[in-house]
Amino acid sequence: MICNEAELAARTKRMPEKFAARVRNADLDGLRSMAGGGEWGELLDLLIAALLESGSAITADERDELRDLLTGWGLPTDPLEGLVVTH
Repeated sequence: MICNEAELAARTKRMPEKFAARVRNADLDGLRSMAGGGEWGELLDLLIAALLESGSAITADERDELRDLLTGWGLPTDPLEGLVVTH
């Protein structure tokens, strides 16, 4: 569970590197740019879209972390439904 906005921002900022090997380089560049600019909602939208496009699997824990971040920022979580999740 995320307690405050600073923690939420710090965790969101780490997402591009966490998923770097599973998204296209062009998407990774955009994700890093958004992280540097504090564009958290856009970063999460692009990350999920990039994972969906690549078909890369994520773990249930990673999905849950993305859900926590989306919820923390007040964003919808339904885009997570199409992700390939391993258990």
